Amino acid sequence: MKKVKVGIIGCGMITQTRHAPEYAQNPNAEIVGLYDANAERAGEFAALYDCKAYPSVEALLADPEIEAVSVCSPNYTHAEYSIKALQAGKHVLCEKPMAASLEECDAMIAAQQASGKTLSIIAQNRFTDAFWRLKAALDSGLAGNVCHAQV
Repeated sequence: MKKVKVGIIGCGMITQTRHAPEYAQNPNAEIVGLYDANAERAGEFAALYDCKAYPSVEALLADPEIEAVSVCSPNYTHAEYSIKALQAGKHVLCEKPMAASLEECDAMIAAQQASGKTLSIIAQNRFTDAFWRLKAALDSGLAGNVCHAQV
């Protein structure tokens, strides 16, 4: 199976603890490069994951080798970077929250539809077995008429 070549935008805690290590452990993915506003941190991560540190988001997105990006930058940049990535022909996995406003969310969806690429927003528990069992119980009516839930 061909590996998906990934770029990561933002090298903060979520990249350090989740995105980078999990891509590195995934036999179907390869981290090609990353960008961070802190160039020193980007360089350290590039050395750690044997990939390239890009001087800008635009430079990372211009690399034709990168097929998909994880947007792990500060929340207020999610819409801007996701839209740029989609316009550059990349698939996007964006950290939560999706964006800072409904208008930005709508713009991200419009960019996805125009690009034909995948836009996915992190919701790490949505595919776990416990949530599927809970949904089945709710759908069956077993739990009655649920008007509020917190997990």
